Amino acid sequence: MMKAKYRALPRDNNSSVSSNRESFGKQRSVPLVLQADEGQPGEGLNEASVKSSLVKGAQCISGEAQGDGHRISQSRGSDISDASGSSETLRLEDQLREPPSAKDRGYAWVVAFNVCLINLVSAGYVMSFGITYTLIMDYFPDASGASSGWIMGLLGGCRGLLAPAMGALTVLAGPRKCVIVGALICVAGLLMAVPAFSVLYLAFTLGAVVGTGLCMVETPGYILIADYFQEKSSLANGIRAAGNAMGSILFSPMIVLLHQEFGLRGTHILLAGVMLQLVVLGMLMRPFELHEKVVQGDYWRKVQRENGMSDLQIRELKATLASQQVTKEKKALDFSLLKNPAYFVYLVMVMCTTCAFPNALIYTPVYGRSIGLSNFENSAIAVYISCCDTAMRLFCGFIFNRKDYNRRYGVIAGLMIGGIGCMTVPLSTNMWHLLVFVITHAISLAFFWTLITVLFADQFGGDAMSSTWGFFWMLQGICNFFYPTVLGYVMDLTGGMSVPYIMMGSMLILGALIFASQPLVAKRPGSKIYLS
Repeated sequence: MMKAKYRALPRDNNSSVSSNRESFGKQRSVPLVLQADEGQPGEGLNEASVKSSLVKGAQCISGEAQGDGHRISQSRGSDISDASGSSETLRLEDQLREPPSAKDRGYAWVVAFNVCLINLVSAGYVMSFGITYTLIMDYFPDASGASSGWIMGLLGGCRGLLAPAMGALTVLAGPRKCVIVGALICVAGLLMAVPAFSVLYLAFTLGAVVGTGLCMVETPGYILIADYFQEKSSLANGIRAAGNAMGSILFSPMIVLLHQEFGLRGTHILLAGVMLQLVVLGMLMRPFELHEKVVQGDYWRKVQRENGMSDLQIRELKATLASQQVTKEKKALDFSLLKNPAYFVYLVMVMCTTCAFPNALIYTPVYGRSIGLSNFENSAIAVYISCCDTAMRLFCGFIFNRKDYNRRYGVIAGLMIGGIGCMTVPLSTNMWHLLVFVITHAISLAFFWTLITVLFADQFGGDAMSSTWGFFWMLQGICNFFYPTVLGYVMDLTGGMSVPYIMMGSMLILGALIFASQPLVAKRPGSKIYLS
């Protein structure tokens, strides 16, 4: 029985794509058409004929890509065997397809755990600053709550105010340099605080200087996670955010023990040594562009080795694929976001949530002392909240990585739970009552800080992370300048922490309601957002 023979012809670019192999149709600008030889009786396509045609068509495309003007001749020889056709097709497909994505694999997980360790040191210092605050109040017993609030105000303010500038610096200079320089600034601020001349002097050293260094250390991590991860971004952000909570587990009891052995000044010297370890971690912050080049280099070497291609052929093939790719340039700062009503919702929300984040946690030891708890009991509470926070952040990252739940609802629910928990703090009269608030606050912190950066990447794109996160954190820093001072003034005026905690709880609930209105705001003209 005579079989129909088919030959692969390149079709004109203006014609529609018709190919039995979808991957060829998507990745090559010249599609294939299976055409029967004239004068040959046909009984339908058999498998060997299809494979032979695909191989010959791929050879034709490869010859055109090399640009040597030579048209590979098409033969009408007999059908090739299944094994040889399949093998040759796979080899040529390896040459023609794009290199594998560098996201969600390999060194990406090294970066995720490295950012976790950086946050363990930097955020651990901040989240345990409530212990340091009580020690400073003991060292300066005549200082008022409003004046001492300047230390936390400058620490939180400078840590967030410079975020857009540090995001741009990360894009322009690279994450490694940014983290290393920031670590050295933190060390300098802690060493400058050793003399401890006054509360205002500590506000400058422990607040402004250390806060600036922490901003340089932490900002690159948010950008790199958005660069390195796409499908598993929720899980990676859960790992990153867990470092914040784990840091408090270590730092809170460590600061109490160091203070007992070495005093306030000796504690600052030893903390400077701990901060110096960030220099080592900063060296592991490989830029994503470099990581992408490493992955692609490994891929092309494998293709060259398996197919026996020359260096010139590899370079021409890479140039052909590169000409078909559309690269999007990453902006250092995108001010058009400030005109986007959907993004403006985030800015209004953070003005409310900053009243409680991180002040509710920092003032917990102050409230604990007001109901008769010792420094060790306060540090135990800080460790407990950090354990709950760590577990909840990992749980949140794992659950929302499955994409079965809307991440916006997670943020809204977390803020509502945290707001109710803050408003119940004045009812606490002992350590066990205070632990109930700790659980609700841990849920709020975990859901908010794990999902907020994922939402930025989902709704505005990962390439804009330096701007979306930068402006968000900058506004949080501005609010941190005056919220601690206002809360300290209210504490002095009322003689306790009950009213400040009610204020913080109310602001969290208000922030949840504002964020819940985002779908309505997204309908306004000028809104550019993707709502799942």
